[in-house]
Amino acid sequence: MSADAESYIREIVDPTIGDFRNHPASRRHAFLACIVTFHCIDYITHPIKPQNLRHRFRKENADFATVDRVAHAFKHVKSDGDSKSSLKQNRSLHVASVFERPPALTGVMQCGLSRLGDLQGGVEIWEEDGSNLLSVVTKAAEFLRTKM
Repeated sequence: MSADAESYIREIVDPTIGDFRNHPASRRHAFLACIVTFHCIDYITHPIKPQNLRHRFRKENADFATVDRVAHAFKHVKSDGDSKSSLKQNRSLHVASVFERPPALTGVMQCGLSRLGDLQGGVEIWEEDGSNLLSVVTKAAEFLRTKM
């Protein structure tokens, strides 16, 4: 594999997000998609350390900030941040807050979690609207493509 961001996205990020798309209610697939998407920043900045760019991207793009939070929550149990921050992208995140939302199918549907008409389910962050991680990681990857 080439060490450039374009190759990394094509060979690693896109297929991993595709796997998540095929398993949209899988925390494992959500984690893998978030971690490989987040680490695209390493390929964009190489050989320079990505820290400054990471902070800038978090401010510029809420989807990237969410991917960053989820990747670090899974890796370290809890992401850095302020648990009381009014800005979602600055809040810390505990891995237990990332949950599988079951599809609305007989025998699988769960009251209070499943959504009527949703036949796929999803992975979301507890009490955060608009946190469907498949949508978030897909948009974050598109954002990162614009930064290459």
